[in-house]
Amino acid sequence: MKGFVLAGTRSGIGKTTVSMALMSAFSDVSPFKVGPDYIDPSFHKFVTGNNSYNLDLFLMGEEGVKYSFLKHHKEISIVEGVMGLYDGLGNSLDNYSTAHLSRVLNLPVILVVDAVGKSSSIAAEVLGYKMLDSRVNIAGVIINRVSSEKLYLMLKEAIESYTDIPCVGYLKKDESLGISSRHLGLLQADEVQDLNEKKELLKSEIRKTVDFEKLEKLIEVETELEFDDVFKELDNKFLGVKIGVAKDRAFSFYYEDNLELLKKMGVQLIEFSPIEDEKVPQVDLLYFGGGYPENYLEKLSSNKSFKNSLRDFHQNGGYIYGECGGFMYLSKGIKTLDEKFYPLANLIDCSTKMTGKLFISRFGYVDVEYKNLKGRAHEFHYSGIDEVGKDERVFKLKKMDGREWLCGYKNKNLIAGYPHLHFFKNLEILIEMLEGARRCHI
Repeated sequence: MKGFVLAGTRSGIGKTTVSMALMSAFSDVSPFKVGPDYIDPSFHKFVTGNNSYNLDLFLMGEEGVKYSFLKHHKEISIVEGVMGLYDGLGNSLDNYSTAHLSRVLNLPVILVVDAVGKSSSIAAEVLGYKMLDSRVNIAGVIINRVSSEKLYLMLKEAIESYTDIPCVGYLKKDESLGISSRHLGLLQADEVQDLNEKKELLKSEIRKTVDFEKLEKLIEVETELEFDDVFKELDNKFLGVKIGVAKDRAFSFYYEDNLELLKKMGVQLIEFSPIEDEKVPQVDLLYFGGGYPENYLEKLSSNKSFKNSLRDFHQNGGYIYGECGGFMYLSKGIKTLDEKFYPLANLIDCSTKMTGKLFISRFGYVDVEYKNLKGRAHEFHYSGIDEVGKDERVFKLKKMDGREWLCGYKNKNLIAGYPHLHFFKNLEILIEMLEGARRCHI
């Protein structure tokens, strides 16, 4: 097969820009993203027209990562890394990092390095990444933000002379090529035209400066990996169950593999919009994913017909699951940075408040315990709990450093909290919820 991991020496080096450029230059690309991120996959999908899938060793396990990668592989697979090549959970080399993932999938790495402020020392940087873990196959280098072809040729000579790793090209330093985003980064309708233009510009520029013939030779992979349907026993296990999925501008953070797994289990997915719809769909369970409801508070708060319908669904025993932005919507309401409060679903006895910065003490991977079931999750939010009521909290979360806290508010058949769950490592929790929804359906 043909495929590679595009990794960076650090965060902010331009991996997403280079990824978009490369994805636009190939046809029939299967895009992937290392880690739990929802933002970059939306750019991948925009460029390739294909869904982008997360590959996260912590949240999915090795079997889950291999399953997703092999299931969705097309003519060429491009996997965008996360942070720096070796950055992960702790300092072990088996730390769920981009490098760790490249070894699990036996994929070559194309390393993106920054040209700004560099001369011969760039070779020492690349050599360090090569030597830290000899099991990682750094097959080539792309240099980003290069001011001239003359500079590229000098940097290329230094890298190839001292590391024996070939340079396959560069992307020039040009502010118009960069990808900007909000802190949650979703694409909006009024931004699409600009992205179309940027996509064509990136495609044009990278074709001028990258040797694609050399690149394609480096990314031909001989692999012993074979597709194994590790979820075969779940086929149609919940045939007939209907789940409503909140999908609009406020709620769109869903792992594609989560939705596909539900379909594989026989679940019928019905999309709805808390912004536009007057009532909830006729389903057994409502799934409110993440997103950024704080940007649509006027519309969400004023849609009283939908909120009344949602409360009726809840009172009548319907199952509801919400995470992060969905949890915030299901609470009493959200207080903005300027202290204005917007009442929302009011199904959870707490409210949330925007903080304007990443809630760092809760950020990152966590182990989850629910009843006697264990799973894994990820938290990333720019808000916090403002007022806490008496509703039971059923998720016990624990970080690697030993910190623990409770989340996952429960009210009748509703469970919602900040953690994002990937179902691959939370199958027992998912099945427990689906069985409850099916009993309600029967």
